[in-house]
Order: sequence, then structure tokens, then C-alpha cells
Amino acid sequence: MDFLAQVKKAVELRLATEPNPPTRSLPLVDFLKALGEFGIIAEYKRASPRGVVRLDMPPWAYFAMLQPYAAAFSVLTEPIWFLGDYRFIPMAKPFRPVLMKDFVVDSRQIDVAYGYGADAVLVIYRLVGREKAMELAEYAHRLGLTPVVEVDNLQDAREAATWGGKIVLGINARDLTTLEVSLQKAFEIAKALRGDVDFIIESGISKPEEVEKACMLYAKGVLVGTALMKNPVLIKELRHAAEACVSRR
Repeated sequence: MDFLAQVKKAVELRLATEPNPPTRSLPLVDFLKALGEFGIIAEYKRASPRGVVRLDMPPWAYFAMLQPYAAAFSVLTEPIWFLGDYRFIPMAKPFRPVLMKDFVVDSRQIDVAYGYGADAVLVIYRLVGREKAMELAEYAHRLGLTPVVEVDNLQDAREAATWGGKIVLGINARDLTTLEVSLQKAFEIAKALRGDVDFIIESGISKPEEVEKACMLYAKGVLVGTALMKNPVLIKELRHAAEACVSRR
């Protein structure tokens, strides 16, 4: 059983036992607008399928420390591989707009994202396929959430880019089959899509020059997880690179 097949099985079990989502009480923010010309999306990521990232950084401390430099936060809510929790969403919300990252296969998960206060939700193209990804993205859009449709190859990226202005494309440098990371591949996809759709680049970003490269490709932002979890003060350098790039392009 490959990783995505394991993920689907785990989500099915979660959906069978999770309670109804809470009633939303937090304001809804335009996630794309919050990124401005180019924004750093800082991810709270305690673990990944490759193992523990960091467990000694409380979420509220992370959000408070990075707020001056991050345009938005990404919050992992998947509990098995990422040790996430839906309750991290309202912890992040007072600081910046929030993207909920999970393996979303059902609209009920989008209801949960909405109820807990998220402003955007991740939909993984390869996990659910074209038709379901479109259905989930449209459902999120109807609720007022920004659908971030994640792709890891050019063919899927080009297909999703034709859906119009309702989505933000998340170009993932990580291959979801092998879990290997190639920023070069992500940059090549970005070059091919430039001007066709709003997009961000995810995974593998850890250096100011990588932020600058993404910015010069006219991405709307970069999502940075592991590097910032291990070294939160790195965000100052990343933000400086982003601001310098925006001033030149």
C-alpha cells in the first residue's frame, strides 16, 4: 500500500469517529489578499512522514514569534503522520490568516476547517483526482475559504490552472509518490504557469536565495515548514529576501 493509499484509509477512519465541527465564531479573511505581492507562509509542523520535526515549540509561542514577519500561517491538522490538531487553527488565527493543511477527501473536513476558523484549505489533486478536487475546491469557495489546490507535476498543474480565479495553486516541490523534494522541478512548473494562475511554492524552501527565486517567478508566496520549525529566526532573512525581490520586480 503506497503512502496516499494509507492516507485515504486513515482519513476514512477519522471521518467515522470525528464529531460535528463547531460553529464558526472567528472572522473570515481573504487569504490571497493577505499574502500581498509576495508573502511568507510559516507552517506549524510538529512531524512529517519522515519523522519528528520538533515537539518542544508550543504553537502559541511559534505564532507570536513569527507574526511580525509572516503574511499567514499554515497549520497541520492531520494527527497520525504530522501530529496535528484542529485546535491549532484558533491558536494561530489571532496572529495571521490561517491555511488548514490536511488530507482532505470529503466536504465534511472543509466544514471543520471553516468551523475552527481557517481562511484557506488545502486540496491535494493527486490524492482525490480531478473531479473530486474540483468539487472540494468549489465547496470551499462557496463557504468563503480560499482553496489551495496542491500539485506536484506539470500535467496536473496545467489542468488545475484552467479552473479560473477561484483557486490558488500550491506547487509542491515534494513528489507525493516518492516523497523526494526537488525545488528545481517546482521552479520549472512555476515558469510554465507564470501569468496563468495565482500560485505559491511549497516544500524544500530553507534559504533566502530560494525565496528570491520563487518571488522572481511571480509566485504569490512560499510555504516554509521544517526550516522554520527548526530555526524560527530564519524568517527574518527570508522576509528580507522577499522584500528586496518585490522592490526590484
